Amino acid sequence: MAARPISAGMISFGLVSIPVRLFTAASPKSVSFHLLHNKDKSRIQQKIYCPVDDKIIGRDELVRGFEIEKGRYVTFTDEELKSLEAQGDHAINIEEFIPLSEVDPIYFESGYYLGCESGSAKAYHLLSEAMEQSARVALATYTMRGKEHLVLIRPYARGLMLHTMYYADEIRPVEEVDRGVNAEARPAELDLAKRLIADLTHKKFDPAKYHDNYRERVLEAAHRKLEGQEVTEAPPEERKGKVIDLMAALKASLEKRGVASEHKETQEPVEHKTAGKGAKAPARTHRTTERKRAGGKK
Repeated sequence: MAARPISAGMISFGLVSIPVRLFTAASPKSVSFHLLHNKDKSRIQQKIYCPVDDKIIGRDELVRGFEIEKGRYVTFTDEELKSLEAQGDHAINIEEFIPLSEVDPIYFESGYYLGCESGSAKAYHLLSEAMEQSARVALATYTMRGKEHLVLIRPYARGLMLHTMYYADEIRPVEEVDRGVNAEARPAELDLAKRLIADLTHKKFDPAKYHDNYRERVLEAAHRKLEGQEVTEAPPEERKGKVIDLMAALKASLEKRGVASEHKETQEPVEHKTAGKGAKAPARTHRTTERKRAGGKK
């Protein structure tokens, strides 16, 4: 079944214009559920209730309100909102070209394939190949569904792809999150962590080996129920205790993967200690080792 475009556009840069069509690049398959009346399994209906009048009201009695402060609204009619929408002419105006490495993925919102029109194939592929060989992506503006978007266009699979992007003021300041910036790792710990990363590193991304296990379990359970079978519980995940000896945990991780974890600065036996039942504090072991290195001084 051929893909259906959701919108049309015109890529413009300099005096060049390239007609294109937009296609959704992804189709989420996460499972969803409807609310049913347990007695007869019928779909329920959600009514609009006004707590002030204490009654159900119709949709024709609704207006849209923008909250300018707590509990205070400015109302708009559909006609007023329509007049405020951007008057798009389907132009995708390229503002600048930049290296993709300069754009953090945090700004990406949604992805769309860009297909060419029948008469624009040559210009379309010319732009795609020029961007590919230049190792550049394009930042542009585009009006879609009445809203002005910042978009990024990049070469993809011998064609072009468009990503809508968040504006700078839509990204929350990272300073709001505690990132433990004052905690320092020892060189030996950093070395083991890098070795573990190297052992887990693959040259290519293979998305096909990852699956939505929850969705698969729900679909399997639904078919079991349909056939009158019992639904089995998912096996519980192994609980992992809080790591209290980072060096030991890194070494144990490497040994579990069959990678030698010896380090010139640490020759202690590997012990994977966690804060579970029977765990022992490792601090005394490290202090004893340090005293041995210092000539036995206490």
